[in-house]
Amino acid sequence: MLTNEVLVALDLRALSRAASWLRRDMLEGLAEVNHRCLGLLSEQAVALGPHSQPALWQVGELWRALDERSRWRAAACPYLLVDACFAEPQRWQWLSGTRVGEGHCASPASFFTVPQTTTVARMVFVYAWSLVLSHSAGARLVLGIHPQCARLLGACTVPQVHELAERNSGWLRPRWLKRVRLWREMLVAAAADDVVTLERSRMQGLQMLAAEAWDLDQSRHRVCPTAAGGGH
Repeated sequence: MLTNEVLVALDLRALSRAASWLRRDMLEGLAEVNHRCLGLLSEQAVALGPHSQPALWQVGELWRALDERSRWRAAACPYLLVDACFAEPQRWQWLSGTRVGEGHCASPASFFTVPQTTTVARMVFVYAWSLVLSHSAGARLVLGIHPQCARLLGACTVPQVHELAERNSGWLRPRWLKRVRLWREMLVAAAADDVVTLERSRMQGLQMLAAEAWDLDQSRHRVCPTAAGGGH
């Protein structure tokens, strides 16, 4: 459970305005997952060094410079700060089989390679599963998840979700890492307790997720014109 001091840093009222569909406990859970994901990003930056991925190193350096309260402010986004192939339904098709571990396609090259990757992946997948079950519509914006992936994930049992995380921790990667300016703005604003700039960066992220969801819908309708027209 989060402490009272951390809850103050999260400013859950502001988050509730941005993500009114989420209950308080879901917002707290999202912040905890984001906090661990940002810590993992920092660990990976250290492991790789400054010359292998300069953008990642910059983000990791900024995260390490934050005090704990500022870290929680940075983590308090109304959306997940990592992706786990949530918008790639072709990678999830094997979940419709009789067992989670059967017949899945090859995973992409792992972004995270440090020892804590699987533990954090488990947190991400369990949170995503619980959100899909409790609020499937909100999950689309919080996770950036494709409806087909959401259906397959929601049909999993608890052991299957854990197996999914174990087998596919390589799916985990930072969201929008190429947009280093957005990451920098968010972390610098969290360090300075700059509420206006921090809120602006959060809203920009929500707008990007909404645009990605719209693009996914348009793509689905182009592939399945009958579904788009309601069968008429």
